[in-house]
Amino acid sequence: MLRSLLLTGFALVSLASAARETVEESIIHTRELIQYRGLGVGVLMSKYPEGAEDDTAGLPIGLQEYYAPYPESNGDILLLAMPVAKVFRNALPPNPPNMTLTVSDTYGFGDGNLAAGRMRVALFGSLERVTDVEESKKCRKAYLEAHPDATWAAGGPNEPHFAFFARLRIHKVFTFGGFGDKMQIMWHPIENYRAAGKKMRSKKEVLSDWPEPEQPEALTEAHFGESATKAERLVVQL
Repeated sequence: MLRSLLLTGFALVSLASAARETVEESIIHTRELIQYRGLGVGVLMSKYPEGAEDDTAGLPIGLQEYYAPYPESNGDILLLAMPVAKVFRNALPPNPPNMTLTVSDTYGFGDGNLAAGRMRVALFGSLERVTDVEESKKCRKAYLEAHPDATWAAGGPNEPHFAFFARLRIHKVFTFGGFGDKMQIMWHPIENYRAAGKKMRSKKEVLSDWPEPEQPEALTEAHFGESATKAERLVVQL
């Protein structure tokens, strides 16, 4: 009961006192996070189809994967798909092409910052194989610019598994702004997501100027005072 009351009070004070980003800033930050602060690494998720082995039908699977912005797409995602990986196989024909990519603020905020306070984004889309030769060349160039260490896998002579470039065409976007004290937690209309691409700042600006959540000790003193009890300090750190 005490924990519930403290959490409720903490949330109300946070929302009232913190200078939160606007909805427009939120969608711009979403695009900037994907472009720069996610460092091209996310968790790709799919669902095992009906008839899957080992009683896995209907279960989700999520694995860390590289990604890059899809060239000239204004917000779609470029992936190097390997059918040997079940996270990709689940979304290849004859299965529905549905996939989700989550991207977190991997760039971080320095020592002592909580991962729970960082912004993360969920991108819901459909997987499309790139078949055009010239388009594949553009994709390879863009992918290796983002991940030069992937040369061995992106159609190189020592490629261990069959792979192809794929486009994750984004249909829905959900932004989770950490604790919600400074950043929004909301669904964004896809048209706003697309339009925000022209409003992104430079990489240098994004990496140096970013909404940072308050740290546990600062939150404790701000909302419970310097004489905060051990219980109150624990609530803030949870």
